[in-house]
Order: sequence, then structure tokens, then C-alpha cells
Amino acid sequence: MTDTEGNGKSEQKANNQKTSETKQGKGGTNPSFRSPSISLNSDTAVPQLKYGGGNNFDLIKKCIAIACLERYKNLGRLIIDEEYYVPPSIDVADFNLANDPYDVEKSRLCEAHKRKDKEINDMRVDRPSMFAYLISKMS
Repeated sequence: MTDTEGNGKSEQKANNQKTSETKQGKGGTNPSFRSPSISLNSDTAVPQLKYGGGNNFDLIKKCIAIACLERYKNLGRLIIDEEYYVPPSIDVADFNLANDPYDVEKSRLCEAHKRKDKEINDMRVDRPSMFAYLISKMS
């Protein structure tokens, strides 16, 4: 056996050892590093409602509130507040309309009204979807 053959075998052993260390460090056989098997979002985290004496209504209400706030934004506040959310009114005094030669403040006021109207319309459109979601979690 020559020196080059001996060095080749020792290099191969060193490479194999490095490979096994890398596997352990990146989730191979190291028990301290595990990847999650299922990732949960707020929708899959909501359990089904159980009826009867040992029901889980409080847990369901909390989970559904989080899921609806995430999915339907301000319409989801209905679950917590038990009434429809109404966006705050726009105060015209916040806009300097008297000293506005280029109508910049007037256009800002119009945009504020458009945003409020869009938010209300989006909530109106999402009502049936949220109702269907709630019914799906109760049956």
C-alpha cells in the first residue's frame, strides 16, 4: 500500500464523518431538531363545536374570533363586540378647506370618504362568506 492510497481512505472516512455530522445538525437523527409535521393557520386551529354539557363554546368563540379577524378584518369584530363595526366618522374640521387654493385638502377629504365607503361595502360583501364559515364550524 502506498502513501497516496492510505491518505485517500482516511480522507474518505473524514468525509463520511462530516456528512453524518451535517445530517444530524440539519434534522437527520438529532432529536432536538424536528420540523413541524403540520402547520396550523387560524382556520385549521378552530375545532368543531361540541354540543351538550361538556361543550367547548368558549374555546370555539375565541378561535373563531381570531380566524374571522384574520380572514374578514373588521367584520370579524362582530364575534367579539356582538354588533357590527362602524368605521369612525370623518371630521371635516381635520381638513383645512378654507385655505386650500389647489383643492388638495378637498381631494384628501374625498379620498377619506371613499376609503370609509369601501370598507363598509367590503364588510357588506363579506357577510355571507363569514356566515357560511361560522355555520361550517358549528355543524
